[in-house]
Amino acid sequence: MSKQVTIPEMKFFAEARPAAGPWRVGISMGGLEIVLSGLSEDLAARLRRRFAVYLVDGPVSRDALKVAVVEAKRGYFIDPPETPEFNPILIRCDGERVRYMGYRVAGWFDTQGGEGQLLLARGRYEPAERAVENYIRAAVAWQAASRGGALVHGASAVLEGRGYLFFGPSGAGKSTLSECNKRATVISDDLSLVLPDGEGRPQLVGSPFRGTYEGGDPVVGRFPLVAGFRLVQAESASVHEVSRVRVFGELVGNFPFVAEAYAERPELFGSMEQAFKDIPLRHLHFSKDDSYWDAILTAGL
Repeated sequence: MSKQVTIPEMKFFAEARPAAGPWRVGISMGGLEIVLSGLSEDLAARLRRRFAVYLVDGPVSRDALKVAVVEAKRGYFIDPPETPEFNPILIRCDGERVRYMGYRVAGWFDTQGGEGQLLLARGRYEPAERAVENYIRAAVAWQAASRGGALVHGASAVLEGRGYLFFGPSGAGKSTLSECNKRATVISDDLSLVLPDGEGRPQLVGSPFRGTYEGGDPVVGRFPLVAGFRLVQAESASVHEVSRVRVFGELVGNFPFVAEAYAERPELFGSMEQAFKDIPLRHLHFSKDDSYWDAILTAGL
């Protein structure tokens, strides 16, 4: 960003503004539901195409996050750069409420379902559906965290009904590993949603946040999470048991949108520890083929 910008305070959002239109889109990922209302017909159509198999119609569930979309009489909230840059997203946690801002949108949402608001500016630097999706991703991350789950910057796949998580920073090899896969069903090579089942056990959940992976159809459903791996590129595939404190710290560093707020919400860190306490966490060395599945299965995972 060329200059310092800050997220508006809540009083800024209290001003009466017109809805962008009369249309509504509801999205559900394993029971985590977000409903956006006040959309224009064009934007609603684009979001429906984008979230296709995750759409829900009919009555809004009690625990859904209900977001009112309104028009902002301005071009941008963050001025776009002259040359492309990493998409800036600003987050500010106010207890049970989170404020959010990007190029074209500013808004807020409650962290445990309830209400939210999204102001959509008029600029064209960023497509409206992309700006809205980034807000949705942040909202999903916080809704998951409040339920004892997480949105993880990681790839994920399902093999014989069992879910596996592969995490690491950009460049760790998440997309490479996903493309090499020949045996399992890939959910995502970028962001993976984890939610607890009725007994608090973590499950991988199909979501539309697939990253660059385009093989097969989008995955819908829940799958028991049986292991998580910090990716390490190597000449051959092998599973390495290292200090759990170390691997869990590497995992936590891949919780986008939420990890930055642990200072304001320290209980969330404890919730994450509880969520993954029974999940084996290892380092996975892998090369550019799917022999990593042999290494995982040989390790009994």
